[in-house]
Amino acid sequence: MPGVTKQQIAKAKEWDLLSYLMVHEPEELKKSGPEEYRTKTHDSLVISNGKWHWFSRNIGGRSALDYLIKVRGEDFITAVNHLCQGTPSPSLFQP
Repeated sequence: MPGVTKQQIAKAKEWDLLSYLMVHEPEELKKSGPEEYRTKTHDSLVISNGKWHWFSRNIGGRSALDYLIKVRGEDFITAVNHLCQGTPSPSLFQP
């Protein structure tokens, strides 16, 4: 599998988890507070203030890239490609 460029990595890191889920899996989100969301699949996974934490597993991160690797089990290159393939820039999306 080919590697990824520094530009692809930078683009992938721009995605916060809330924006990623709102664009790609909106049915997975449920609002749990004024500025807090949880996922339907993992109700102890809390997304707030640009960060996420999965309390039952004691893991967390800041980006969708962290989520795809730590929660979904994707390897780094697959996760970067996943976030870069045919997706709008996260800066264009305002939740």
